[in-house]
Amino acid sequence: MRGFVNAHEVGSVFFCRAVWYNSLSQTRWGETVGKRAGIMTSLILFALAVVAIVFRDQTPVLVILALAALFIVLNAYFVVRYIRHREDTILLLRKSIREQERLVKRKERVEEQLIVAVPTGIMLIGEQYDIQWANDAAKAIFENTLEGKNLAMIHKPLKETLALEDTDNGITMKIYEHWYDIRYERSSRAVFFYQVTEREEIKRNHYRSIAVVGVLHLDNLADALDVFDVQERNEIQGKYLGALDDWAYDKGFYIIPLSTSKLIVFMHRHNLDTLITNQFKIIDSIAEISKENELMITLSGGFACANIPLSELGELAEAALDLALSRGGDQIVVNMPGEPSKVFGGNTNTQEKRTRISSRINAQRLAQLFEPANHILIMPHTHPDTDALGSAIGILKMAQALNKEASIVLDFEALDKTVRKIIQLMEYEYVALLDYLITPEEAQELINRDTVLVLVDHHSRGQLIDEALYRRVPSVVIIDHHRKLQDYLEGTKMSYIEPYASSSTELVVEMINVFKAEVVINPFEATIMLSGIIVDTNNFMYRTGSRTFEAAALLRKFGADTYKVKNILRESLKDIQIKSQLLSLAEVVKKRFSIVVVPETIGAERSLLAQIADDLLEIDNTVAAFTIGRLDSTTVGISARSLEGFNVQVVMEAFGGGGHLNNAGAQIEQTDVIAVKNDLITYLEQSVQEEKPMKVILKKDLKNRGKKGAIIEVAAGYGNYLLTSKQAIEATAENLQAIEDEKDRHKELERKELEVMKALKQRLDYRAVKLYVKIGETGKFYGKISAKHIADALLEQHEIEVDKRKIIMPDDLDTLGTHEVKVKLHRDVTASFELLVLEA
Repeated sequence: MRGFVNAHEVGSVFFCRAVWYNSLSQTRWGETVGKRAGIMTSLILFALAVVAIVFRDQTPVLVILALAALFIVLNAYFVVRYIRHREDTILLLRKSIREQERLVKRKERVEEQLIVAVPTGIMLIGEQYDIQWANDAAKAIFENTLEGKNLAMIHKPLKETLALEDTDNGITMKIYEHWYDIRYERSSRAVFFYQVTEREEIKRNHYRSIAVVGVLHLDNLADALDVFDVQERNEIQGKYLGALDDWAYDKGFYIIPLSTSKLIVFMHRHNLDTLITNQFKIIDSIAEISKENELMITLSGGFACANIPLSELGELAEAALDLALSRGGDQIVVNMPGEPSKVFGGNTNTQEKRTRISSRINAQRLAQLFEPANHILIMPHTHPDTDALGSAIGILKMAQALNKEASIVLDFEALDKTVRKIIQLMEYEYVALLDYLITPEEAQELINRDTVLVLVDHHSRGQLIDEALYRRVPSVVIIDHHRKLQDYLEGTKMSYIEPYASSSTELVVEMINVFKAEVVINPFEATIMLSGIIVDTNNFMYRTGSRTFEAAALLRKFGADTYKVKNILRESLKDIQIKSQLLSLAEVVKKRFSIVVVPETIGAERSLLAQIADDLLEIDNTVAAFTIGRLDSTTVGISARSLEGFNVQVVMEAFGGGGHLNNAGAQIEQTDVIAVKNDLITYLEQSVQEEKPMKVILKKDLKNRGKKGAIIEVAAGYGNYLLTSKQAIEATAENLQAIEDEKDRHKELERKELEVMKALKQRLDYRAVKLYVKIGETGKFYGKISAKHIADALLEQHEIEVDKRKIIMPDDLDTLGTHEVKVKLHRDVTASFELLVLEA
């Protein structure tokens, strides 16, 4: 029994040791090794238990020795197995690590190959834009080795673009023959090139194919041809329609007449872009035909371009034509959604085209609007002149003829100097008229739903004396003679805008003459109205037609006094001295434009600006005059005047103003008068066309000019010299008839030549010609690229032969990259292609 107990005690000891070993194994070798150690311990305990039972009757020493020996043997066995297992595990781990290392290396090799061979171009650049590394795709893009070269030498436009701060969102650029989306990572100075040529070509083709509808109108055609017989009428009309048909044929679009004077045009956006680039020269061609036949026929048109249904596009084109006609005709207006209307032409003075019927109709409409009104407010433009005040007085008298309450709204703090003089005369001699002059604040108290507001001598929001007053009145009428501006007021009950009239007063006087009720005007009121006509026509010099004199004659019947008009418009000695001083400051620009800047020490009132501009036209060779001065602390004013053939209205519209062909102005939110002057000079230098040349027929050979009988264009001054020296005659219709037969014989030949050149242009356009040059270390070319080099490359690469003398060399042909080269194939045909200058 004792032996059994002792053996049990020994087993307990070994059991405790096994438990401790199992716990230690779990902490040292992990869960898996711990489980295996637990299994081995269980086996050892089982073996020890068996030995203890078998030797329970033996002496304790023998039992202990047997158990110890068994334990040692089993422990050794299991330790050896455990060590072998651990070594096998380590070997497996090492093998797995080696496989992972090989996988990582393979991945790195694939990434390296991908970076080098991927179609996306990748370039690393330094702080000074020197190229430090580029993959094969980037080298293929530029067809260059790239590394070690500065980006400016490889592609200067790209370098300049990347230098900008706003390129973080990416840019799109054409490099040689392809388009790329370029992303620049500034932090790593890495440039990525993604080719998007197909996408950009789709966008470009879509842009080029946007539909355009145009409506053309031959102004005054029916009236002008009415005096001719049928044969002459058809012949002259054929010249106009033939010129338009040739124009459409040359520019590649479709034109069809809707009537004798109206035509419709269908084209694409790329055709319209060409016409815009050429400033719609057809306007001048029509004017030349009119000049030759001594007719007052001009061309007006409206074009619309947008991705909208053709029905809506046609309505936009009609609206553009209406705007062109309302501005006086002889111009073309282009409407494109999201962009301001573009106006071309308008360089001839407007002719009387309105009829007495229009005056009668508008007078009837005005009376119908006045009938239900309980008060009529009449509001001239800001800083009203005598025409604005005179037309307002006329409307006042028409309202009173219908027994209606009426008032003229004036801002007494902002009046023209001459109007202030008239107000002073009222205070002393004609007090009764003062009762009808009120302020905008007083007018606000008179407004209700039956109030009518009549705006005279203006039609745009920027010229309103009080915009809040305009917004509150439900019924608004416009009576004006200025060409319609783009910000004209819409939604009015009646709009009588007639740019063919000399003044708004003229329009009002004509309506008074046919008004349903008898209008009574006293001599002082008629004198003010006559002064408005005289001021706006500059003493009947500008925009004066027969209707102007008729209106003046009617005012004379009402008792208008021309002596009092002279007295009203008379200037003080100080004003004359100031004008003399300012005229001495005149600056002549481009030998054609006279400009005066009123110094800060002299108050620049609007009337003074206008008077100086009028006087500047007296300077010889001046075609347009501009006076610039500060009107108040935040506004600079420009007054513009011109002679026949130069449109100052277009110039002033560029500065936010408007007016007439020969009389316009603008008010600019600006504090620097000199800055306005510089902007005006820049506009004149960049946008205004040079003086039109004169066509003459040579009576004898002239060296470097032409042979006898040749029709040449020369500067106006030289042309006058040729005429006075009997070396040429003016190319009038009669003189041209003598050589017309000769021109007919060559016309067909010229047409065939033109067809050949057009076909050649189609072959040349959008081609790409590569030219390889050697470059020095500094980036300069060895030698100079000549027209012969380009012609030879064109022949070799595309089998197209052109005369090197017809190649127009670009100015910046001293850098690698893409350059546009133009070829003057014909006087009416210019082709262009891309020249890719690459490093040899």
